Amino acid sequence: MTQSSPQQQEQQWRILAVDDEEAVHETYQAIFEVKMGDELDEIEKLMGIVVEEDESPPSDASRFRLDHAMSGQEGLQKLIEASEAGDPYAVIYLDMRMPTGWDGLETAERIREVDTEVRIVLITAYMDYSLTEIRQRIGVNFDFLTKPVDVNELLQLTLSLAAQWSQGRDLVLALEQAQAASKAKDDFLASMSHELRTPLTSIIGNTELMEASGLNQNQVELMGSIGVSSRGLLSLINDILDLSKIESGKFEVDHLDYDLNLLINELNQSFSGRAKESGLALDVVQKEPFPMQFVGDERRIGQILINLMGNAIKFTQEGGVTLQAWVDEERLHFSITDTGIGMSDEVLERLFKPFEQADQSISRRYGGTGLGLHISATLAELMGGSIDVSSEEGVGSCFQFNLPYQLSDQAALPLEPRASQQQVNYFRGHVLVAEDTPELQMMERKILEAAGIEVTIANNGKEAVEHGLATPFDLILMDMQMPEMDGIEATQLMRSVGCETPIVALTANVMQQHREQFETAGCDGFLSKPIDQASLMGVLRQYLAEAEPENSLCFTGQVLVAEDIPELQVQERELLESLGLEVTIASHGNEAVEHGLSQPFDLILMNVKLPEMDGPDAMQLMRSVGCESPIVAMAEDVEQYREQLEVIGCSDLLSKPIERAALIEILEQYLQAAEPGGEVKQQA
Repeated sequence: MTQSSPQQQEQQWRILAVDDEEAVHETYQAIFEVKMGDELDEIEKLMGIVVEEDESPPSDASRFRLDHAMSGQEGLQKLIEASEAGDPYAVIYLDMRMPTGWDGLETAERIREVDTEVRIVLITAYMDYSLTEIRQRIGVNFDFLTKPVDVNELLQLTLSLAAQWSQGRDLVLALEQAQAASKAKDDFLASMSHELRTPLTSIIGNTELMEASGLNQNQVELMGSIGVSSRGLLSLINDILDLSKIESGKFEVDHLDYDLNLLINELNQSFSGRAKESGLALDVVQKEPFPMQFVGDERRIGQILINLMGNAIKFTQEGGVTLQAWVDEERLHFSITDTGIGMSDEVLERLFKPFEQADQSISRRYGGTGLGLHISATLAELMGGSIDVSSEEGVGSCFQFNLPYQLSDQAALPLEPRASQQQVNYFRGHVLVAEDTPELQMMERKILEAAGIEVTIANNGKEAVEHGLATPFDLILMDMQMPEMDGIEATQLMRSVGCETPIVALTANVMQQHREQFETAGCDGFLSKPIDQASLMGVLRQYLAEAEPENSLCFTGQVLVAEDIPELQVQERELLESLGLEVTIASHGNEAVEHGLSQPFDLILMNVKLPEMDGPDAMQLMRSVGCESPIVAMAEDVEQYREQLEVIGCSDLLSKPIERAALIEILEQYLQAAEPGGEVKQQA
């Protein structure tokens, strides 16, 4: 079958002839514009390029556009103008000897600085330079023609070079399109990661807060169900992102110090509850504690072991699961053995393929996407290791995971002191949280304030910079995707003016390139969303001073809060109740007056702006009928009301958003402090 060349039929190539003799330019014109049609037909046949009979041959002018330059300087200028216009030259013919201005070789050097793709043909009757010198100066992408030039040779070379130039541009264009598509995919994954993880952060975090708030048994079970479902969804999202990174070749392995003793201990603690709920025995056998830490990707090693142990428990109805860990001279070994349903040889053959389950009945009965083992096996290979499996139906399975290891120069820490240290979840310090999602602001504030920490919220990167440069915070938790100014830009700006406060990135983007961007911007670490409370406590432990829970403040008394915004009602109630106080909520001024006059409150927190009756009118009415409870006005710009409020009997002012430290100062002034157990402290 014959093929026609789309380059020769459709591509119009630009050619530039650079020579100082007018007669030479006339010759070029005669060759390319007069003889081109007949000569090209013959040359195409010689080169195996056949034009179909029913296709009309292109006109001579459609093949080439010939431009002329009388000097190297003029030729370079034409090249620059053509490139800027997006209509570059394919081939340039350069006379080597031009008495005025640059010679051919110097012109070629200047051309290569502007355009590395154009084909250069040096034309000369004499060799003024050695071939080695020419290659040193302009590289190897050039051709020679010797004067006098053979017309057929010139035409054939022109066709060949122009076609090569077009093919090269097509390859570059294809590469750019592929890179653009890859970037678009990465950007989409990053965006989807953020959009999916942000609500999951709120769901998981608030579930954990609810579980720790003294629920009854039924509520505990409901919260547990929500937690299991949300973590299952998170696991699926992580699997999809990992698979995408692996397939695109953008997965990178960390090489950081980690304590394998601690990792194994955490696995034991994590799975012991699940095994017990399933009526299974869980044995974790470590032949001996590892004296030194290791260097590697702890997160990925843990991910593989979690997947293998999770599968072992899921597919085992009775008996138990055993995890063993040991090292030899070259490799680190893990063995996960179960007494579960086992697998046939047929299943084993396709076990590590993506989206594969033993059969559809397994998928329906046990769930899962079939991604976990494929990802685990690929991760093991990326770390230089492997996963092997042996199994017998009805008896059980044994997965062997091994990988090469490197010892750190850091000694492993004893487990007991470390475990006891992790129980300390109270801290002293002031933390700035830069977060634009209201639900996450509330959740993160709750977690931090429950740990005794003073919290300031910034709604975007610009606010974060303003707060961070105005106040000496002990730690900044910086969301990376925010309006007005993102976390990376905010961090860079703060670092550029000398801010040395530790900054930890909060991010739903777990791609390696994003982590590198955070580090380059000046972040000291990162926390992946959804935020794991244990990981957050680890960060707090790293940067804040610890405090004993016995030292946490506690008060006694009844407080009326007049607040119309439901989210703030919840936040203010929980903050006050965490300090031992009884709280009553009024949603508008009339309700505040009714409550305030019906019972003696120890303190009233009154929002200035309220529906039905605003705060100042409510205060004035209450004072007019003899209410003597301390009343503290709350507003975003509370100072502008000071004179008006003092006249009507306001006791104090509290700026919104409410800072824990400022609220405690108010409480210390008007209420009695109590021991954490509820007993009133005796005044000295």
